[in-house]
Amino acid sequence: MYKTILCAIEASQEGKMVLAKASELAKLCGAKLVVIHVLPYKLLPSDYQKTLKEEIIPKIEKITAPFGITRKTCHIKVGKPYEVICKEAERRKADLVILGTHSKKALQAAIIGSTATGVSNNAKCDVTLFRI
Repeated sequence: MYKTILCAIEASQEGKMVLAKASELAKLCGAKLVVIHVLPYKLLPSDYQKTLKEEIIPKIEKITAPFGITRKTCHIKVGKPYEVICKEAERRKADLVILGTHSKKALQAAIIGSTATGVSNNAKCDVTLFRI
């Protein structure tokens, strides 16, 4: 069914919940699981971006380690989350992107935007959203 699954997570308990579901699906499909975390700080100076990346690595590793995810298949990027996720999915030839979504009222989502909406509208592969 799926060969490569890209799972986008936050450094939170919710991210761990999404990764647990993605890991289970990857096992069922015999798919490679790649994890990405996107820092939405593209406009910050590059040295500060580097500091933010270094600070988030231990948090992400704590989430991914129980699922056997190594640094080789876990990536931390900086940019507009939905754009980075879609580009990374294409680059890695992912045939499924998995991410969590908070249930928001339509007006609120329209005003502040939504990574889940951006990915589902722009990804060139299947997208699965897990409510968190």
